Amino acid sequence: MKRSVRSALALLCLLVLFSLSPSALAEERRDGGYFTLRDDAGHVITMTARELDPGDRYIAADNRLFEVVQTEGDEVLVRFVETVQLPDISEGLLGAQVAKAEEAAGVVGIYHTHNDESYVPTSGIESRDDGRGDVLEVGKTLADALEAQGITVHWSDNSHIPHDGQAYVRSRRTAVELLQKNPDTLIDVHRDATPPEVYEAEVEGVPTTKVRLVVGRQNQNREANLEYAKRLKAVADKLYPGLVEGIFDAKGNYNQDLGPKTILLEFGAHTNRLDHAKQAAEFFAKVVPAAAGLTPSTKEAAQEQIGSGASRSLVWTLLIAGGVGAAFLLIKQGRIGTLGGFFRREAGLGERDRDTDDEQ
Repeated sequence: MKRSVRSALALLCLLVLFSLSPSALAEERRDGGYFTLRDDAGHVITMTARELDPGDRYIAADNRLFEVVQTEGDEVLVRFVETVQLPDISEGLLGAQVAKAEEAAGVVGIYHTHNDESYVPTSGIESRDDGRGDVLEVGKTLADALEAQGITVHWSDNSHIPHDGQAYVRSRRTAVELLQKNPDTLIDVHRDATPPEVYEAEVEGVPTTKVRLVVGRQNQNREANLEYAKRLKAVADKLYPGLVEGIFDAKGNYNQDLGPKTILLEFGAHTNRLDHAKQAAEFFAKVVPAAAGLTPSTKEAAQEQIGSGASRSLVWTLLIAGGVGAAFLLIKQGRIGTLGGFFRREAGLGERDRDTDDEQ
């Protein structure tokens, strides 16, 4: 392989590794504990197993915006910032969306970074070592409910175990594979780890879990994805009041640097029942088409509110993915000893490559 081509591949690999540096990787508690967010008056705002940093923000169910000040043990002090104005979702627009559900058209990608997650009241365990957690059933329910509306869904049950800080690095490959299907939105389905009451709800007289939306604030698509999350909440608040617990705008990128309309959804916690989480997925499947602009009556508004730029992100992502894939292919073929060796040779970080074919 010509040295110039290999050097370009090395640069692409380095770029993707820098984008996935430890500072950009999200962490969650794995000790069975959780964090309680309180304002300066001591009022509980919410709870989560997600580790938070100063500057992280949370939009509560009532649209009050809070910012993390500091964490001491299991307590997270937050300050009130303002009440957020969600996108205007007219009753007429939603009525048209519901009435014309059969006209929905688009593509949705669904995957699970933490595919081991389960629901204790149902299966007796909070995670499965084989990676076949209950959360896969929640994702499949969401996929089936979307398909019933005429939407093309690509659902992946790829395993990314173990459930550790590098899971998002492993799931990135799945996300990129799904992006090649040109989805209008890409959804990473999870569950949280809190006491059950945080997510317990009753919507339209039916027991269900709430849904929490998570946006990573360490990527170039943060603004577009946050607007998308707000639109999802706005639609849900109109169709199914009480379904959405809130929106985290938190550290990490959650692979959301791959493009706009990329979101992480938490369906309940490990202390909730699987059938209630699946019910939430059924409800949320009616929210996605209007929020993502997959129906004639919502497409223009969604594009205007969320913005464009998906094509540029997709092209760059596929270039990076191609570079990484090519590097690993070279390793597999024995052309390079290790990925580190590839970087040292091609990025000028070590001894110059003496292979004669490199000079050809």
